[in-house]
Amino acid sequence: MNTHASLTVLVDVGADAVEAHIRDHRTDALSLFAPLNEAQRTGLVTDAWSIGLRALTNAYKQAEESRLSDIGKTLKEDLDRQLTSCIERQQATVLEVLARYFDPRDGQLVVRLEGFLRDEGDLTKTMDRFLAPEHGALAQTLAHALGENSPLLRRLSPTDSEGVLCLMQTKLHEALTASHVEVARALDPAAEDGAIARFLRTLRQELQKADNDRTKQLALATKALDANDETSLLSRLMRETADAKNAFVAAMNPELANSPMAILKSALSTLLGEHMKSQAEGMALMQQRQTRFEQDVHESLVRLEERKRADANSTRGGLDYEEAVLRFVERAVRGAPVTVEATGRTVGARPACKVGDQVIRFTAESAFAGGALVLEAKRDGSYAVPKALSELDVARSNRIAAAGVFVMARGHVPAGFPNFARYGNDVLVVWDEDDEATDPYLHAAILLGLALASRQRCPEDAGNLAALADVEHRIQAELERFDKMRKLVESIRGDAEKLAVELGRGGKALDLLLRKAKETLQALHVELTEEAGAMSEPVMLLPASLAQARAALETVESA
Repeated sequence: MNTHASLTVLVDVGADAVEAHIRDHRTDALSLFAPLNEAQRTGLVTDAWSIGLRALTNAYKQAEESRLSDIGKTLKEDLDRQLTSCIERQQATVLEVLARYFDPRDGQLVVRLEGFLRDEGDLTKTMDRFLAPEHGALAQTLAHALGENSPLLRRLSPTDSEGVLCLMQTKLHEALTASHVEVARALDPAAEDGAIARFLRTLRQELQKADNDRTKQLALATKALDANDETSLLSRLMRETADAKNAFVAAMNPELANSPMAILKSALSTLLGEHMKSQAEGMALMQQRQTRFEQDVHESLVRLEERKRADANSTRGGLDYEEAVLRFVERAVRGAPVTVEATGRTVGARPACKVGDQVIRFTAESAFAGGALVLEAKRDGSYAVPKALSELDVARSNRIAAAGVFVMARGHVPAGFPNFARYGNDVLVVWDEDDEATDPYLHAAILLGLALASRQRCPEDAGNLAALADVEHRIQAELERFDKMRKLVESIRGDAEKLAVELGRGGKALDLLLRKAKETLQALHVELTEEAGAMSEPVMLLPASLAQARAALETVESA
């Protein structure tokens, strides 16, 4: 039963019928039914009941369809979110694997290349092993082949027992000894087969045959000593001596095929030829290895240079540039009461936002504890001054920092981008990691950024930071809710009153949250906006300011 001041409804639902009693005290209903007769009234009630019930049924079905559509939309969004999350995880896994292999600090490829190219690496060890002047393989091979203890020098050494000179001396001595023995035996009267012994024996025999005839003996002696007689003993002695001399000369002549010196010459020539051939083959092999080694080193250097050029225009090059900026900042603030944190891969205060590569925060011991400076490093020519300032605004909000420094790579500077400029609490600077002349600009930008951060400190308490983040999240949620309700108002006209009430509640809650957020920020002494004058009038140095300053210092020193 539903009872209102002007309308009373009584409904009874049975097993096979629905019974409804309606009592309407409203003036418009009375004025509508009063002029009608009983049949018209019955028809009007019947039509109103049928049409109204059918309209409500259709509306209920449409609501169910709308709810199913919302469920399908939600399911689709959930699927999209899950697929996006899966893709992100796969990409993260791929990036992790690639980083583990190509990371410039501890990647496997870089470690292998560094191990190959560093001072004590494989390249140096290989070159030292093969090309070292004292203990290299080339020096040892040459020393083994041509050094003091080499077989060639041992063969040519006059003191080595197996040397060519000693061998020649031995052969000559043996030949001379043999010839001397033969001559001595030929001239020895005591030798029975010697020429002198035969001569004396024959002479003695002839003298004995002469039977003491002195004249005959003298004639025989004269005949035996007659050099003109080819059959005389003296002629025979001269022929045998000449034959011994010729035999000795022939033995010492290297041009004769069967002479000892010819055999010695042939053996020595063969030995030297084989040694020179082996040396030539060894040198050719070593030259091929050296050429192949130089080619491999050249190819490795070319690949490294190509990778460096490719990194300069890739995302990897941007990450390397961020690492270079981080190393410079860490060295620049070393010893100062600050901490440096690399935050380029972590989410900050904003949801799913990773803007802000590095954050410099004053420590608790500093007079400016709580102050923070955010740095954003880019190697991207699309970041002009407005876009760079917008990026720093997001970075300062995401990292809860009071000031920011935007570092642009010199090789990617867009037109109109200043070398050094200050826009309110933001500093823009151009820096090249390979040019020391740009280091003073980045150093000055860090000092200026820390000075700006010290003027406007952020909350120190982590609870305050969390409260601020929570307020921001709640405001964002209310804004999303406001936008969603606005869309509902535009799409569903029938529920306008309910949505208007909900919209009013949301607006009041949003105003209340905004007032509380402002009160919280004012209580924490945090400014929400920057001065318009500082943003409209940037403080920047001319491109030649550093050269002029150095020239002034050189003028003072010369004076």
